[in-house]
Amino acid sequence: MAQPAAAAPEELLGVIVPGRPIQTAWKIVGESRAVLCEHILAADQCPEVMVSLLPGRSDFMRPDLAAVLYWSSDGAQWALLGALWNQKPSAMFRTGWSSALPPGSEVEIAVSLEPLEVAANLGLEVLAAGGAEEKRTFARAIARDLWNYLASFSQSVPGSVQTSGEMMLVPTTILDRWMERFDAKYQRDPNFMLKSSGADG
Repeated sequence: MAQPAAAAPEELLGVIVPGRPIQTAWKIVGESRAVLCEHILAADQCPEVMVSLLPGRSDFMRPDLAAVLYWSSDGAQWALLGALWNQKPSAMFRTGWSSALPPGSEVEIAVSLEPLEVAANLGLEVLAAGGAEEKRTFARAIARDLWNYLASFSQSVPGSVQTSGEMMLVPTTILDRWMERFDAKYQRDPNFMLKSSGADG
């Protein structure tokens, strides 16, 4: 019995690694999912990746959807890269691959069309039209990471006049230690603080 012909690749998004040719061919793997046909080679040498909607090829992007991008070096475990939507048709994403991957690694890129609300729940600020709100979200996530780190040093103080009975006593080197920790985690995953942050109060 003859095997059905494989579906032809479709041009959905443009993926550009600086200094390399643009890649536009995607393999459809589900109703709302696709993977880039060619892997990104020597991914450990790619600190940034640019992704863009293609002119005349973005009919699939309804106003209520976001194109959420993921990457994987083994095809099994996927990590969030970023997202595009109608108000943000292109973006340069920091990858963190130089420290997360061994030399010569290949990376696979996938895209999933998700409702804006779902993308927002992933820590992606897609409900604002401008970049200022994204920067605010990023800054608040960094501040929250610092607070959580400082809070781990919180100690109970008997007789404290504070309602919680707690005050924060921290070493004088605490900020230097947090910066070292932050830099190490950022090298592994530039979006780590967005994934672990909770909803703003």
